[in-house]
Amino acid sequence: MSDRMTSDEVDALLSELHVAVITTLNRDGSPQSTPVWYMPEKDTIWVIADQDSLKVRNLKRDPRVSIMIASDDSPYRYVVFRGEAKLRDIESLDLPIRMAERYLGKVGGARYMADVDPHPPSTIIELTRNRSATWADRKPYAFED
Repeated sequence: MSDRMTSDEVDALLSELHVAVITTLNRDGSPQSTPVWYMPEKDTIWVIADQDSLKVRNLKRDPRVSIMIASDDSPYRYVVFRGEAKLRDIESLDLPIRMAERYLGKVGGARYMADVDPHPPSTIIELTRNRSATWADRKPYAFED
């Protein structure tokens, strides 16, 4: 059995560590999907990307975007947000540091940030949590091997 997730369930899923998939539109209209780290904050999902990446070039031309976050284990859950992205310059390393620490811990995040120094020109992709589709497996099945 499956069902839509409640807002509390969506918040719980977003607070977990998952690799998200962001999808933008290529010039010919075909989808371009990329796995990314994300940072949820209130009604916003933040993603960081190199300024010259295809996803950023696509968003400059056409801001329509979707991002999907899914659980890796049963009971499976996912949320997809669709809308228009806003692109922002990185004015400080606060968000990149917090995102690296979210995924890698304090020590690993610091090592990661040191390894990518000097930092390539990057862009913050801002997505508002509005139009969404969700799904949760309400009756997961256990299979024995």
